[in-house]
Amino acid sequence: MDAAHEAQGAVWQLTQLTLEHYDQHRYDIRRGAAIDAVRVTQQAATTVELEGPAGVAQAGAEYAEAIDRHIHPPIQYLMELSTGPLTDEQKDRYRSAATEAGLAVEDLRRRFVPLARAALDELVDETDRGR
Repeated sequence: MDAAHEAQGAVWQLTQLTLEHYDQHRYDIRRGAAIDAVRVTQQAATTVELEGPAGVAQAGAEYAEAIDRHIHPPIQYLMELSTGPLTDEQKDRYRSAATEAGLAVEDLRRRFVPLARAALDELVDETDRGR
């Protein structure tokens, strides 16, 4: 969850650049930070896959994948913006893709959290019974 939260924050920072005048240096810095944060999220999902129950592992992998897909709309938009002003159609396409990706992240977070919480509660209960 921490890794996912950091990645979503980094993607949000990258997304803020779509509202400003294009700046290659700021884009490079924020894109790198977002890519790194998404990579950490994917590593965390791999850990969940190795250590958690199958259902939690699947939900974690899907959540991490949604976060990875969430980075693509702002990167695409900013790459296109680097070549010059965008058309209204390009802007609309970006907004639609960004909204869809954001909703997918939130839906998959809502799926993952209760499964992870239930698995952790079960582990605590087993530990308490073993005392």
